[in-house]
This record gives sequence, structure tokens and C-alpha cells, in this order.
Amino acid sequence: MAPVSRRQFIGGSFFGVAGLATAGLLSSCAPSAKEASRADGAPEQTLTANTGAEENPAWVDLNPQETYDENNGDVSALFTEIQVGTMTLRNRICKASAGSDTGSSRSPQLTQNTIDYYGRIADGGAALVILEEGTVGGLGMNPFRPMACNTLEEGIAEARRIVDRVHEGGAYIGSQIGIGSPIDPGDVNAYSREEIKRMVTGIGDSAVAMVKAGFDCVEIKGATTDGLNQFLTRRINRREDEYGAATEENRVRFFREIVEEICSRCGSDLNILVLINALEENDSVLGLNDGYITIDEAKFLAQTLENAGADMVQVRIGTLEQEANCWASDTMHCVTGAHGTSGNGGQFDFGVHFGGLMDGAHDGVGAFIPLASEVKSAISIPVGCASYMDPRIAPDLINNAVAAGNVDLVFMNRPLTVDPQLPNKLMEGRFDEIAPCTRCFHCHGKPYGEAEMCRVNPTTQFAYTDEFPEGYDLEPAQNPLSVMVVGGGPAGMEAASVAAERGHHVSLYEKGGSLGGLLAFADAVKGPHEHLAVLKKYLADRLDALGVEVNTNADVTAELVKEIAPDAVIVATGGMRETRFDGTTSMDDYASAEIGDRVIILGANLQATDVAQQLLAQGKHVTLINEKSDADVSAGQSYWVRKYAKAHLASHGVTTFNNATIESATSSKVVFTTAAGYKKSLEADTVIECFDMAPNNSLAKELEDAGISVYRAACDNPSNIQNAIHEGYRVSRYLN
Repeated sequence: MAPVSRRQFIGGSFFGVAGLATAGLLSSCAPSAKEASRADGAPEQTLTANTGAEENPAWVDLNPQETYDENNGDVSALFTEIQVGTMTLRNRICKASAGSDTGSSRSPQLTQNTIDYYGRIADGGAALVILEEGTVGGLGMNPFRPMACNTLEEGIAEARRIVDRVHEGGAYIGSQIGIGSPIDPGDVNAYSREEIKRMVTGIGDSAVAMVKAGFDCVEIKGATTDGLNQFLTRRINRREDEYGAATEENRVRFFREIVEEICSRCGSDLNILVLINALEENDSVLGLNDGYITIDEAKFLAQTLENAGADMVQVRIGTLEQEANCWASDTMHCVTGAHGTSGNGGQFDFGVHFGGLMDGAHDGVGAFIPLASEVKSAISIPVGCASYMDPRIAPDLINNAVAAGNVDLVFMNRPLTVDPQLPNKLMEGRFDEIAPCTRCFHCHGKPYGEAEMCRVNPTTQFAYTDEFPEGYDLEPAQNPLSVMVVGGGPAGMEAASVAAERGHHVSLYEKGGSLGGLLAFADAVKGPHEHLAVLKKYLADRLDALGVEVNTNADVTAELVKEIAPDAVIVATGGMRETRFDGTTSMDDYASAEIGDRVIILGANLQATDVAQQLLAQGKHVTLINEKSDADVSAGQSYWVRKYAKAHLASHGVTTFNNATIESATSSKVVFTTAAGYKKSLEADTVIECFDMAPNNSLAKELEDAGISVYRAACDNPSNIQNAIHEGYRVSRYLN
């Protein structure tokens, strides 16, 4: 084996982090992809997004995409009032029920984090806030969760705290009730008639408690794959009684009885929202949809529920295996060059699947709008939908849908988690000031055992924890300092902005020619799905708005720091890639290298799998040789993105050798030992090294050796974008 060398990620070599960028796994201050010069003096190069059509004319996307980010500046339709039952909503933007990970459903008390999390969304201008069912479940507001309080009266008093807080922000508030969950929906066929009647009564009891706590509405969940939905779908409901699947009336009876129970006991004191599947699709065996909910069945259900007393309908879809598809159809677009991926390695044809009614041409944005429009045609009450209804990214598309009457209410979760002030900023025309959701899905994995966090908003899931015990808001600097930030990638830009926002005097130094690190390069390799170019611009605009002095093409040394003599130095210089073999294509050179048709990638981390996706879209044949386990393939991606990526690679002919021992590699051959102990030799046209990142703390150490005090931001633990931004925020939050 050739001697190990290290190519560093500080300074001007954007090629040195090509692999890191391909997966969006950026070290904290990697230089710009488009404009930085290489450390060896090679000329600047630009990589443009390419899903393969240019290089491989035979490659055709099954679901061609259209532009969806037009913005003519008019979002007035989103800010018109609408009547929903007895509620007069101030605009059309609603917080959808979804896990916030801010408290425990088994606690007799709400956390301050929970109250502030939803209160801040109300302050930000949302018209309606819907709590996920677990938020107040332990307080007696959900009949299917054990009450943690000593008495229901105590639970009602506790729930009123969050009700009052949301009302103070000017929004209405409701809470969701569902039966079971997508992970554990229960067995519709096992319930006795008596159990069904008790469930109806129990939901009525909870509705009465909600009224006493001051809630404005309740949302009954009959969507996705939960228990109530199972009564509605013939593929599951095998009952032979009046709740069975023999007739439409029987299938909807349970749902109708729930709505009627709430109406009879609460009257106009509690508005009733219902969440349903507009249709279902078999994502396990595409096209085999016998027994799945059709749009006509959904219309009948909506009509029945309206007649029973429902005040609003929200539509989703139902799929058999990939639960995220049900509420976040943009997961179907997260694989490069494979719009419509099913998550099982197959690919939907949006012109055929989902009854041809899903909008599959806008990268998942507004995908459910046609379904909402269909349901609206059958009823007179308002209809809303979610599924990445983000007006920061697609203002014209979403505003025009509301203006045209295709959908009445815009439900969202992730964009409001990233920036609770989204509605206010949108209404005031401050589009560029809205922190963008980049659809990384790191905020949705807890039910599957993953930690949850937000890539762009470091306080989400961390306020009032040991990480940020003071809560969400930044405190002004007690003693304003002159702060020097070294590194212009995500960590450095975030650190500089937070320090300046707190009142410090900040200057930022970047060795490359522009800011953003590898965000532009990552955007080019991954394509526009994650809006990394938007994120780069947002981070740069913040620096400008906060008056941060930006210095590019600046090579920082201990001598320069001593000359400037700042009060504090934050080093955010990223990581470095380990290369082991001579003759291979390093990730330093990936962007400019000529890649052959047969490619072997050494490594299977998320950078490697993103590179593999891009090469597949170009018609290449790819093999991954992974020294780690299968669990580490695409590690660093969120649960859902990793799930889709792995299935796509496997189904498109990518062979992965896990737990392999790599013995040698050249430009055209790799020799390795498999997990079973067999020695193999594989030939290729191109061999790419994409091993994991190593810490790049050489500058920090140089400064410390020179007696300069240093704050390190992500240099010791190079990871991904959210880690870089989180670390930059953390360092500056406590800088005094």
C-alpha cells in the first residue's frame, strides 16, 4: 500500500472536499466550490448540476421536473382571512400536527420548551397551531394515552398554559387525536363493537376536556396508516359487521360516529378538523392497488364527515411501507436523478400512480394540491394539505393555488420549525430573511431511533436542554469583543452571524475567493432538491445585514492574528480527507477528473452514496467497497434519506461489499478481502477514494502554540452541515 497522505480542507482547495460536498456533509469552513482556487494554483473551475441527461442522451427522467421557485412578490392570497367553523383565521398558514420532540407525553407537566416552541410559531404569524397528539396526551386530552396527572382537572389546568400562550401570539390552537400510530396502528379487525363504542365515547370525553382547557379545535386523524384509517381501507378491513368493508357507509361509520359524538357533546364550542387520505398507493408492489382507497371513496368520506359536522378537511395520501410518503412526498424526490422513488427501489410514474392526481413535477412541493382540489369539488367546507407547502421556496406556486381556490389552507411543519417567523417575514416581503428548510429530514427520525435536530436552526430540539438551558433566545453580549472568525463555511458563517447579533464586533477571514464553503459545490452535485444554494445565500446575506466585515483570499497565520490582535478567535477550518493509494481519483480531483463507465468507490459513507447516485444518473456502473458494516452505508444522512438512497442504489445495480478489507488500489483495480474471507480483485475504469473525514485542527493548534486563545467550531469533529452550523452557533452563543 502506498504511504498515507492527507489533503487538507483549509484554504483554497474546493476539490479537497468534493466528496464531503457531494453528500451535503460539509466541514465547517470548506472553501467555495464555484470560485475558490486550488491550493496547488490550478485555475478556478465551475461544476454545474448534472443529473446525467447531458452526458447520457439515452437517460430520461420518468417524471420530468418543472421550475417551481418563481416569485413575483405577490403572496396576498396567503394573507386573506378564512372562516373555519367559528374560527376566523388571519391567514392561510397553519402549523401541521407533527412531532416536536420538546417534551414527554408521559409527563404531568408541559415543558417550557413545549410552550415556547408552539408560542413562537404563533408569534411568527401562523393562523392555526395543531399540537401532535402526544403533547397534551398525558394531561387527559387523549383517550388512548395514560393520564399522567393526578386528576383531569389538573391536566386541564396544565393544558391551558399552552392554549393561553398560543392565543397570546394571535393564533388559534387545536390538538390531534388518533388511534394508534403508523408504527403500531392496532388491529381494526380485532376490536369488538363494545370497544368501538368506548373509543367513540372516550374521544368525546377528550373533546369536552379540550373545551374546558380552551382549545379552539380538535383534529381527528384518519390518515396515513393509523388505526382509524384501517377502518376506511378495504385492503385491511375484513370485518363482517356494520363497521366492515362491505359498503362505503360501513367503512366510514366509525369516523362518522366520532364526529357526531363531538358535535353532540361540544356543539359550536369546539371546531372539528379531519385528516384523511385522499387516496392510497401500493408502494411495495407498484400498481397492485386492489382494496386501496380511491379518490372517489375519499370524496364520499369527506361528504359524510361534513354532513356529520366536520368544519375542515386536510388531505394526505396513504402508502403501505414508507410512512414519510404519506405526509412528506418530497422524500420521493430526494434521490439524485430518480424523481418518484418509492423508497423500496421502485419508481412511481406520477402520470399513472396515485390516480395520476399527484403533482410530481415540482420536486415534491405542493404535491397534494391536486388532491385537495378534487376533494374540494365534493364539499363546501375548507380543504387544506401539507407536503412541503413552503412559500419561501415556491411562493407563486402556492399563492396561486390558494388564489385559484384549489386549496384553502397551507399546512406546514418543517419550514416553521426552521423559522417560526416565516409568515410575518413573508407578509412583509422579507423573503431572503427567511431561514430556508433544506429538506434534510434530520428533524423526523425519533420513532425509528434517531436523534432529531434541525440543519439550519440550532435551537430546535436543544432549547432548555443541557445544550442551551436558557431557551431559544440569544442573550446580548455582556462585554462586546472584537471577534475574528477564521473560515467562511457554514460553521464560520453561523459563528460570525451569531456573534454579531449578540453585539460583538466581528470580522470573518476566508482563505478562498468566496463564502459558503462547499455549499455551492454540494448543490451542484446533489442537485437543487435541498436548496443548498438558497442556504448559502441566506447565510451570506445575514453576515451583510449584521455588519460583519468579510475578508476573502485571506491566509490566516499566527503572525496575522497577533497583528490584528482580536479579543477572541473562532477557528472553523473544517476537516481533511485521508487518501491511501497512488493512482486513484481522490475526492480533491473528483470534480475535474474524467470518470469512466465502470466506477469503484472506496467507502460507503453519505458522501460516497451521493457520488454514486450522481454517477448512476449519468449512466455509470458503480461498486462500493465499504470497510464498515451495512448500517454505516450512507451514514450521516437522516433516516429517511438514507433509506431511500440505499434502496435506490441496490435496485439500480450498485453492488456494495460491506466489512471488506482493502489491500491495494490503483487507477483501474482494487484488491480486497470480503467479510466472508474471500480475496477478490475488481477492475474498473475509475477508482475513487471517499473515506471518512479526519479532524483539521492544524491552524487551531498553531495559534494555541503561539499563545493565542482559540474557540474551535467543528474542526475537531468534522461531520455534516447541521453539525457545522450547530457548532458555530454554540461557540458564539456563549462567547463573552
